[in-house]
Amino acid sequence: MKEIVFTRIDDRLIHGQVMTAWLQLSKASEVVISDDKTAKDSFMTVIMKGSMPAKIGLKVLSTEESANYLNAEGNNGKVFLLVKTPMELEKLSDQGVKIPSVCVGGMGAKTGREVLYRNISANEEERQSLKALAQKGMDVFIQVLSEDTPMKVENVLK
Repeated sequence: MKEIVFTRIDDRLIHGQVMTAWLQLSKASEVVISDDKTAKDSFMTVIMKGSMPAKIGLKVLSTEESANYLNAEGNNGKVFLLVKTPMELEKLSDQGVKIPSVCVGGMGAKTGREVLYRNISANEEERQSLKALAQKGMDVFIQVLSEDTPMKVENVLK
């Protein structure tokens, strides 16, 4: 079974901040992106794989593939789990994936979303999903930059 050492919600997925700060801090040996739409986009997958350091593996999988991969026996390694929305983490958790903590870091402004904190916005479904993750016992916190002090998501969800 893979050990998830860091989980981040970031709708941009792979970008400079993830690559330079969070990946190094997590000491993960591979990144697993769990997102049905991205898993079907071979062009984006190639671009993301090209931006990864040579020593770090990358898997871009559908929700079902991610759950099977992360739950597989004899599958050792340290995983950085990356998703676009909290709902994706709920689906994975419902399929038995053990997610100890969740860093909310990149949920940009879009129609229907309201600002939670700085550049993090959420719609009502996302707010309820973040609450549900915390109720499942996950440590859900907001931390935009690695040098920021983590803040419990409950403190900004009202």
